[in-house]
Amino acid sequence: MNEPNFPAAPFDWLSDLRPAFAAQDAWLAGSYQEEHIFHYCYLPDGPFTIACGAGLLAEHVRRFRFSPDLIQRMGQVVDGPGHNLFQESFLNHLQRMRLRVQVNTAAEGTLLLPGEPLLVAQGPLAQILLLESAFRLLLWQSSHWATLAATARWQQGPRQEEDTPLPPGYSFHPEGWKIRAAYIGGAAADDLLANVDQPTRDLRTGEGLLRTEHRPGEPLVQIRRLYRGNLPLGDLWLTQAQEEAASVSKTSTQYLDERTGRLQAVQMSRFQNLYQPVLVKGHPALATPRLGYLRQRLLKQLEAFQQAGLGNYGRGWFGQ
Repeated sequence: MNEPNFPAAPFDWLSDLRPAFAAQDAWLAGSYQEEHIFHYCYLPDGPFTIACGAGLLAEHVRRFRFSPDLIQRMGQVVDGPGHNLFQESFLNHLQRMRLRVQVNTAAEGTLLLPGEPLLVAQGPLAQILLLESAFRLLLWQSSHWATLAATARWQQGPRQEEDTPLPPGYSFHPEGWKIRAAYIGGAAADDLLANVDQPTRDLRTGEGLLRTEHRPGEPLVQIRRLYRGNLPLGDLWLTQAQEEAASVSKTSTQYLDERTGRLQAVQMSRFQNLYQPVLVKGHPALATPRLGYLRQRLLKQLEAFQQAGLGNYGRGWFGQ
């Protein structure tokens, strides 16, 4: 199988106009430039989520533009009586718009615990709303398929992969993204095509664009994964203020466990910030990843978490 072969034309995002209508509502209300922080969330059926699709999002932003042809097509969208559904002033705004959104995601192949978002997006409200389809189709669905593949590997128990299969070829289309995600999630080479025709499920309550807030109403912006050597010990959830205050040099910290409500002290040797930039002021900040590396990283994490155990794995807000 070959490395990905992207077509010249990107996916047709006019197949779902709901995000564009939501952005137009913000434009008409005058709130389109208000700065917001949102998360995009996925609720797994099993004990974890596998983050996937950040490379696709970066590739999409490199390619996608509100071209004159696209604006013309949006201008032709009408209701039953023939009235235009997009106002000319809003379409003019889209033509002039320069993306300014900051998007941080967990690296592809990262194991996330329930309640931990796939991404943190900060920027003008209308621009975040416009990206909702890309978040859903590229990140949420990719994470869904990668999680299913990784869960199957998890249920098999500890298993090492000495020879990584060659990465598959895939199209820049939902069917191709399923194949890519299943590969990163550790699916066997013979299983990569098995779920291409299987429809993805709909979003559930508690998924999509949301905010995970601390008690003062401040949203989560970073998660620090704490380690002793290569053994993961717990996930420390941080608001912007907490991230600035939390020491990067100490080998001990504490968090308010989200399950028990009690402060837990942790002795560690290092930590890893899970969320890294994919878009910086609207510009892609992520190099095209090597899929074989992402797959190997995922399998190494499954090994580490099977050793650490997920039953008592701690996570919660930074405790001061």
